[in-house]
Amino acid sequence: MAVIDSKGRLHGKIGNVVYRTMGNIKIVQSRPARVRQTLSTKESALEFGLVSNCGRILRSLYSSFSSCSDGRLLNRMNVALLKTLKDTEKPRGERDLHDGNAEHLKGLQFNINSPLTAVLSVRPLCSLVEGGVRVQLPFFKVSTQLQLPRYTKNAVLRLMIVAINFREGYYEYLDYKDISLQYGMVVPEQEWFSEIALPAGSIVLVSASLHCFGMKGIDGEPLSLNGKEYSPAEIIGAYRMAEEVRNEDKPGETIDNETVPKYTSSNRHRLINYRGKEILQEIALKRKRDKKYQERLVRNKISETEENSVINGVNLPLIGKVFYKKE
Repeated sequence: MAVIDSKGRLHGKIGNVVYRTMGNIKIVQSRPARVRQTLSTKESALEFGLVSNCGRILRSLYSSFSSCSDGRLLNRMNVALLKTLKDTEKPRGERDLHDGNAEHLKGLQFNINSPLTAVLSVRPLCSLVEGGVRVQLPFFKVSTQLQLPRYTKNAVLRLMIVAINFREGYYEYLDYKDISLQYGMVVPEQEWFSEIALPAGSIVLVSASLHCFGMKGIDGEPLSLNGKEYSPAEIIGAYRMAEEVRNEDKPGETIDNETVPKYTSSNRHRLINYRGKEILQEIALKRKRDKKYQERLVRNKISETEENSVINGVNLPLIGKVFYKKE
């Protein structure tokens, strides 16, 4: 229903036509027709929702430096996660991040205003070797090969290993190494080898981040200089660990109809609000409903064709869209 105000202007809607006023301009619009989305469109939207959900969890996991991102980390992370998800032979609606290729997360910058590749002239090289993770750091001079913000008293280059398992619903900080840096310092070539056990079936991420500190605060602790303009952090390694092979001699398996508790690390934290399983179930439900809908359309079409092919009790052959009666 539309209403005429005291100035003779229409407000509201009549049928598909909407009347409204913006300032001194009178606008007449037609409401858009309702569009029926295809199953493919719905699946793509739900799959992107899965990626966004995983991205939110990862940003929370790296909150120590993602809180100082440039504000566009959300888009960059979603793009990398979507590439990870699609890099698999499994079809849409039947895959999650554990099926994809985690290598697409490698090189992800948490702050594009100060990417680690531009701030540090040498590259930390990460590799997955038998028995753990290896990070090699070349020789560099802090004064000439590292860009530090003004008033920096000291800095730390932190290498950190994290494991996350969306299917089992946990994440874990496995190991880290801090390399102290000061202006004028020469950092020798070094190698960090972490022999930490990597959880089977998890996605292992290795990050490198710079944390700079200035003068001390009232509590005696140095004040952080990291912010949206300067907070270099990058994922330098991303690996998908193979699923654990079932073995009746290992904990967590059924032996003589008795379940032995599976060992879990005390450092593991439970994932909160992960919706991956629900989204995959929703896609399966939509496929089931869509299949019934398609079958109903086919049945209706066949029934309508049969009705139109009979005139006065005489069966007529169909030629294109025109009925012809046999003599």
